[in-house]
Amino acid sequence: MPVSLFIFDLDGTLIDTLTDITNSLNYAFARRGLKNALTEKLVRGIVGEGIGRLIEKAIAREGAAGDGNGQKLAEDLTRDFLAHYRRHLLDHTQTYPGVPETLKGLKGFKKAIITNKRVPLTMKILEGLDLAREFDLVVGPETAGERKPSPEPVFYVLRQLKAKPEEAVVIGDSRFDIEAGRRAGVKCTVAVTYGYGNMQAGSYENKPGGPPVKGADYVIDSIEKLLPTLYKYEPMLERRTAPRD
Repeated sequence: MPVSLFIFDLDGTLIDTLTDITNSLNYAFARRGLKNALTEKLVRGIVGEGIGRLIEKAIAREGAAGDGNGQKLAEDLTRDFLAHYRRHLLDHTQTYPGVPETLKGLKGFKKAIITNKRVPLTMKILEGLDLAREFDLVVGPETAGERKPSPEPVFYVLRQLKAKPEEAVVIGDSRFDIEAGRRAGVKCTVAVTYGYGNMQAGSYENKPGGPPVKGADYVIDSIEKLLPTLYKYEPMLERRTAPRD
């Protein structure tokens, strides 16, 4: 069955938000008297599961909950983080190279985002980067009731956009994206290696047309390789007019 729907992760796949997230985390920690600066390298390793898990992991890394008030500290840090992040969503955040062109090249296909970032924040970023018009649906952790790697957000998109799993492609930078897609039974999954999820080509088998494998079906190091890769190996909609190689 031809591909009709592309489901993208957001952070680490379409946009690079690492600096703004790191700055907001450091603001929150400093406001609570925790002076250890979190580096972008450290944050890269803990981002991707939503704000709550990000704060929990940051506290654990910094050993900041040793006084037994971890829950209260997490609540305070989350509140401070969000207050700062809402004001600084687009200070440094930008699309990865080739993203606007790739999305425009998908004219004729349905497109959705599944992110563990809250929808209001996501929409402000998409609007600020002039990407909102490219998507038929944006799904956050509050939308489907569960987060990736649960397949429920994927099932939600399929229902809303009236697509079958075998018509959908899931693209992301982490194992959570790939697992969600596989568990939902989508046509194929694509891992990108440039994001935050440490998805290296050597860690994921890439056997086009072969039997199901544990990792992603395809691994690309640039979003610009998405369409050439899929046109080479997967049935695509004939109304696409871009070159196939």
